[in-house]
Amino acid sequence: MIRHEGAGNFLTGFRFYTLGAVGDMLVKTILPALLISAGLSFSAVAQALSPAEIKAKVDEKAGSSNEYQALLNDPDPGRSMAAMEVMLESGDSKLQRIALDYGLFSPNRLVQYAALKAYFESRPVLRLYIDGAEVKDQDYFARSIGELSGTVDQNKRGFATMKVGEFDPKESCYRHNNNNSCFIRISETEVAINPWRNKWVQFTLNDQGELIGVAGFTPPAPIRIPVTN
Repeated sequence: MIRHEGAGNFLTGFRFYTLGAVGDMLVKTILPALLISAGLSFSAVAQALSPAEIKAKVDEKAGSSNEYQALLNDPDPGRSMAAMEVMLESGDSKLQRIALDYGLFSPNRLVQYAALKAYFESRPVLRLYIDGAEVKDQDYFARSIGELSGTVDQNKRGFATMKVGEFDPKESCYRHNNNNSCFIRISETEVAINPWRNKWVQFTLNDQGELIGVAGFTPPAPIRIPVTN
């Protein structure tokens, strides 16, 4: 009987070589992944905030907000108005929102006017909600909303968005963003908006921070434009 010792040694060596290659692969691929995963876990634990640290951050944020509110609530009306205007013009979205909310909900019409004017100066995208449930001619209502590139839902409520264009000092109005006609006129007593270019709607500011009016349908359809978030 012939024993092939050389072949046996070769196979044994091949098995060890193969295991070694697999081991190298495990070391090079799986082990680093496990270490990274463990590192992320340790990092998450290391970055966890204690209750005291959370309280300190809350106090810091609340303190800064209180300082801004104190500026806005200055007993001198001139300084209060100046603080609101500076915050509205700051370019800081947080400060602008604080100042806008303060102005919109102020009982002083001049303060409301200043806040709305600053809001339109930022050239926002207005969201128009028109309740057409009572409108007799639904086809006309749907076409009118379609002219604004809007939609009408199953409850006959229209929705459209319109971006405010630049202010035209000659015409004392903000232009439609996509054409040269007047879109918005604002005074210390009222806001007039012209969504359909030839149908001006008078708006007033309600207690929810919305501009509300009625659109010229039969019967008139309530329309609202949220100004606050």
